[in-house]
Amino acid sequence: MSVIDDVEIISKVLEGDTDAFSHIIRKYQDMVFRYVYYQFNNYDEALDITQDIFITVLEALGSFRHESKFSTWLYSIMVNHCKNYRKKKNRYSTVPLKITKGEDEVDIQLQDFRENPEEKIINEDSLRIMKEEISKLPDDFREILSLRDIEGMSYNEISDILGINLSNVKVRIHRGREYLKNRLHSRGLI
Repeated sequence: MSVIDDVEIISKVLEGDTDAFSHIIRKYQDMVFRYVYYQFNNYDEALDITQDIFITVLEALGSFRHESKFSTWLYSIMVNHCKNYRKKKNRYSTVPLKITKGEDEVDIQLQDFRENPEEKIINEDSLRIMKEEISKLPDDFREILSLRDIEGMSYNEISDILGINLSNVKVRIHRGREYLKNRLHSRGLI
């Protein structure tokens, strides 16, 4: 789908064809889920938040002004929703609970095509450490590194989404990478 397709779909939804919104969901659900998962590092929570984000997008679709790409507008909603969720979550003293019920627990697995079992174990452990350290980053660093290094967004797109100038984007990315690098170095990963 191209940007024109997004605009056409948005027009259909605004004209009352809410089923057309499923095209938007299919197109962006993996990207939204991936971002949310890296923010909260909890599969079930990420599913719930992703659903909430799409509900928010549907409800706010009438306010999309076509001044930027739809994906940039969606990213802005996603980033703000995650910030607000984190603030709300931090207001209350909660303990994360992960329940395993046989096959009901689902984890995101990155497929490793190497056949060496030792390398696979090392890679899985490194990935686990990397995820832990990303989840421990200060909010600003975790957010901006997720957008740049996980989602592959340009500096300009990040600037638009976060509402900060380009030089601040570059500074935060540099500082976030240095912070993460130091944390990974202290854990012996690099």
